[in-house]
Amino acid sequence: MDKQFLFEVAVLVAGILCLLKGYLDRKGEKLSGVVSGFVNMDGYDFPMIRFQYNGQELEARAANGDKGNKMKHKEGDRVDIVYRPGKAKYVNILGDNHDIYISVALIVCGLVMVILRLVSK
Repeated sequence: MDKQFLFEVAVLVAGILCLLKGYLDRKGEKLSGVVSGFVNMDGYDFPMIRFQYNGQELEARAANGDKGNKMKHKEGDRVDIVYRPGKAKYVNILGDNHDIYISVALIVCGLVMVILRLVSK
């Protein structure tokens, strides 16, 4: 096996693993929250979400951020989230699917590269 084929397979596997992680991240408690502010990380603004869980008020960073004038959410917006108690460093805002889109793109690219390699031989 050559290095290029290993790279193509690695892209495909990375896409599958990212898709699996995205699926698992969406398994949890579905709650309602409010955008309480934003935190900037590497040029992207991530919403901070304040929500109630088991009578406690919690706040966590959203998994997906926005850049520049493409902000989907504003401070004070109500959002539906998925919270994984004890396992999540962040919450997923339902409807924010950037991670799923990236995963699918990686899978498609990996498949196309592997198929082209196999067909060209």
